[in-house]
Amino acid sequence: MSKKAEITKCVYCGREKETTKDHVISKCLFRSSYEKKNPIVLPSCDDCNNSFSKDEEYFRNFVCLLALDHSQDANTLFSSTIKRSILRSPGIGYGAMSKMALVELYTKSGIYIGQRTKITITPADWIRYFNVLDKYIKGLFFFEFKEVLPIQYKIKHFWGREEQVEENLEIFNRINKWNTDNNNKIFFYGYSFIPQTYTSIWVTIFYDKIFFKSFVATDKDSLF
Repeated sequence: MSKKAEITKCVYCGREKETTKDHVISKCLFRSSYEKKNPIVLPSCDDCNNSFSKDEEYFRNFVCLLALDHSQDANTLFSSTIKRSILRSPGIGYGAMSKMALVELYTKSGIYIGQRTKITITPADWIRYFNVLDKYIKGLFFFEFKEVLPIQYKIKHFWGREEQVEENLEIFNRINKWNTDNNNKIFFYGYSFIPQTYTSIWVTIFYDKIFFKSFVATDKDSLF
């Protein structure tokens, strides 16, 4: 524990327990020498903290590999922290690399536009990635609304690839508030919600172009 625990509500499970301070956007997404501006730090119990830690590194590796083609921050992180973790545990590197392959890309009209890294994602991978995104949305929700997300609200996530930005312009145009602070080359987010409810749409963007859409709603809402 980085600080003395206190009894308060955990922002992830909503229970009153001993909590410590937790970074909503994982520190592992930033290289060790990066001077992170305005970090979002919220109370979390040990059970929730421990349930996220390994998946957060797994998620970091995923978005970092996707961003290698365009992000210097992702390249720096990969060649330092991630490379060291691979050297310590070669299975991590083998598992990541075995999911990657170079593929030829063509436009819809058949014009060749080069090669791109394709990553195969299994249902088990998505469970781990979405576990981390659950944490981020719950943490960002608390940061914005100063309340724990009520249990009746569920979260569904969808991955949006770089080449799908135009297809998702409708979603981006519906975002009322963007929070870019000073870390926007690594992470920023935006959200829009229906007044008098917590039904909302969130967009989280990693390394400038890797983005996810997250819908927060009850089973009765039309978003699901």
